[in-house]
Amino acid sequence: MNPPVPELQLPAPSLRTGHAAPLPRIAPGALVRTTLLSLPAEPGPAVAFRAALAELVALEGQLAALAPALGDALYASRAGHTEDFHRDVVLPLRRAVHNGRDPRPALLHRLDGLPDRVPELRAWLAARGRREELLTALRSGAAPALAAGRSVLAGLCREPAFLRAASFTSADLLRAVVRAGQDGPVDRRTRKEEAGVLRHVTRAAARTTPLSAFTAVGWGVLPGPSSGGEGVGSGARSYAELEAAGAWNDAEPGAARSGAAPETAGAWSAVELPLGSALAVVRANRTLVDTMFAALAADPRRRSTLPHRLCSSPRVSGGRVSFARSRRAFTAARFLAVEDDEVTLGAAEPLLRLAELCDPPATPAALAEMLVAEGEARTGEGERPAALDAASAFIRQGCDAGLLVPVEPFGPQDPDPLPRLARWLRSTGTRQDHEPALRIEELATLTAEFGTAEPGRRAALLATLRDRWATLLDKVGHPVGPAPGRLTVLSEDVVLRQPVPLDGFLGGADHRAVAELASLAEAFDLGPVVRRQVRDSFVERYGPGGVCPHVWDFGAAADEAWQRAARAVDGDTAGTAGTDGGGGATAADGVRRFAALRAELVASVHRAHADSGGGPDDDVVLPPGPVAALPSRMPSWATRRPVSYTGFLQRAPGGMLCVNHVYGGWGRFISRFLDSLDPRAVRETAAAVSDALGPGARAAQVRPVSGFNANLHPLFVRDEIGADRSYASLGMDDVELVHDPIGDEVRVRVKATGAWADVLYAGVFAPLLLQPGLAPLLMDHPHGITDFGPLVPRHRSSVPGGDLVRTPRLRHRHLVLRRRRWELAGGTVAVLLGELAAEGEVPVGTVARWRALLGVPDQLYLHAPPPGRGERVDEDLLRALDRPKPQYVDLGDALHLRCLGKWLARHPDGVVLEEALPAPARGEQHAAVELVVETYRAGQAHRAHRRAER
Repeated sequence: MNPPVPELQLPAPSLRTGHAAPLPRIAPGALVRTTLLSLPAEPGPAVAFRAALAELVALEGQLAALAPALGDALYASRAGHTEDFHRDVVLPLRRAVHNGRDPRPALLHRLDGLPDRVPELRAWLAARGRREELLTALRSGAAPALAAGRSVLAGLCREPAFLRAASFTSADLLRAVVRAGQDGPVDRRTRKEEAGVLRHVTRAAARTTPLSAFTAVGWGVLPGPSSGGEGVGSGARSYAELEAAGAWNDAEPGAARSGAAPETAGAWSAVELPLGSALAVVRANRTLVDTMFAALAADPRRRSTLPHRLCSSPRVSGGRVSFARSRRAFTAARFLAVEDDEVTLGAAEPLLRLAELCDPPATPAALAEMLVAEGEARTGEGERPAALDAASAFIRQGCDAGLLVPVEPFGPQDPDPLPRLARWLRSTGTRQDHEPALRIEELATLTAEFGTAEPGRRAALLATLRDRWATLLDKVGHPVGPAPGRLTVLSEDVVLRQPVPLDGFLGGADHRAVAELASLAEAFDLGPVVRRQVRDSFVERYGPGGVCPHVWDFGAAADEAWQRAARAVDGDTAGTAGTDGGGGATAADGVRRFAALRAELVASVHRAHADSGGGPDDDVVLPPGPVAALPSRMPSWATRRPVSYTGFLQRAPGGMLCVNHVYGGWGRFISRFLDSLDPRAVRETAAAVSDALGPGARAAQVRPVSGFNANLHPLFVRDEIGADRSYASLGMDDVELVHDPIGDEVRVRVKATGAWADVLYAGVFAPLLLQPGLAPLLMDHPHGITDFGPLVPRHRSSVPGGDLVRTPRLRHRHLVLRRRRWELAGGTVAVLLGELAAEGEVPVGTVARWRALLGVPDQLYLHAPPPGRGERVDEDLLRALDRPKPQYVDLGDALHLRCLGKWLARHPDGVVLEEALPAPARGEQHAAVELVVETYRAGQAHRAHRRAER
């Protein structure tokens, strides 16, 4: 590999002179995600196997590199031998070398003195001879290496944390794990299950995504670069402030702050975590709970006992009234798909009276009584029974039409809704509801038991819960389909309640680079384009300075604006032209100017990489000057509002800091754990949000669940916007959408006070898959869809079965923003699978040849290729949910080589190989530790003299 491309020596602008845009702040609180499985040191036979295989890979590369020169040398050797020798020996040898085939042994025996006359042939024969020796050694050493790998696997399968994780998945997996963990002879079934068991073990050792006992999540206060070891608290200091105070230094990346030992700085896998405070947080699947309630409430008798509210605020126009009705669809117990449809009716006056009476929600009988009471002055006492019948019939029609919807007997964010659901059934006054109430109480009891049960009992509880959920849903008229045994009946997170000590995790250079990362993310984010598209759609419909009094009324248009934004970023600007809102700006113009800034940086980076002779193995290094200058070059319309990002970081050898993801911030990835973490986590999250929004700002959360448990989280700001004011301080009818002509953007305004509201969505479920009527609120801060892919060149070459696309590593300072990747087509995967199957149990020759051909390291992640772009982003997201999850694979491990064919077979349409940087640590406390940090940038006030930038 060539040395990394040197960083461009462009001076960064001084941060002391001030910027037109505020600089990011790093939040004081950080989330830690860690694997609970630790990998032992590699056994001796496995070490020897890895070393021999690495040498074989190098020889395969050497042989391939020698082939062109050898072919030329053989051609030039013609004058030194007879024509018969050239025809019978040299030409067949040359063809074999050119085609990458092994020459026939008989042919090699007839070379005579040719190697003495052709040095290239002599070197090639020596390398080939050594290759044969290594192949023999590897094939004889495969059995000891397999035995060593299986011994390690057996030990890991006996680990309590992994047994608990396996029991969360299925009883079948737990049984396979228990069999793999047994000593002594193994049967054919165990060998057949080996690939599946090892796949789950590598998930437990390599991936930090929260899921049951595969991982644990903690929180701590992140010391600042010059905080002297004390947590920075809510007064997080900005990038500019820290530089002015001399906090930045030129220490090695990842170096610890003062007081931490340099030799332990960045050794995150060795950190002592408060595992003794671990708590298993178990919750019933809200998709099943909400589906159960909807099925029960479909019975008019039961429904009549519940308070009802209108499905939406009423929009009156021309004597007619319109509402937005929501329809929920069950999606294999993963989440609830919600669709809105608009219904328009002619009887505006009685429906408007009903809307007033439904605040707060009331039972149908109470609503009918209130309707009659309002009309008694006109109808007289003698007509009350008839009036009550008419009012009741009117209410029933509203219920049947979906205009009146029952309010659940549990809160929208209730973490334990089953007991309240059962209590409601017991209160309906009929004995026939006692049986389902009893069954629901049993579900609640079994769910509560799961977190503390031993693995065998956990698997039994899961099986029982799946059976009982399927049976009960079937009885109430909502069958779950042909595979009830695959139902997801609960969620489980392992949370560390005590704070995690984060001393030494990040140094001054890390803080600086992460702050600059936030600015870079903003330049490559879809969010600013979404805002521009929303602005133009709104102005086109309501006019400059226009008002939309009903949020749902703009829902479909806001959703479509997101779709257009995605197409615009992809280069399709058709249909993006909008109305000139008096500021001389349209979405098309704004997007072009924003895209020009990105394109300028991309072009300069590609040019520098090409000019330095950079190839796919050479790092692409971003010039620090232009990156540091990005905040001052962003268009004013893109920086008026505050922005928050979440960075997912891992420390790699040598002090590099690897960025796994960059998503939206505002507490989004800490929110679901706040109820279980140290109480300071809520306070610090609220303080960081408040600081970013600025004095006097009014923040309001919107907390849709849609059956997705990870969206259950507490309120950490003062206000919430929700459908029911019984739970939210602001109802959907208490806010409106307004085009702010000063800032030239769409804002959410509180009707009663006229104050702007910053609406924060801190859930992790994709906003585009939530209820369309909420889209305008979810898009108030839409940032978090970032893509640094355009910054790296794509190197294409031909390999068996198709084209290989290679992209180099992308770095900014010591941050790795994108790892090296190799994209293999489906045809190439098929060829590779055929060769793996043909060689045998441990295909060392095939793996060595392909490792050399592709240029891949030994430790990788297998990713499904990105789905093809469809017409709609939400449909693309749904397709992505069904793709296989990333899989860690070690191409230097004999047991992994044995399972490689089965793992690759999960990717028939192609696969993306990504370097494992860092690879799971061996011999440490934890195999993988990830730090999740948030950055905040305050908003920029509107400046009239910069209108021309828009």
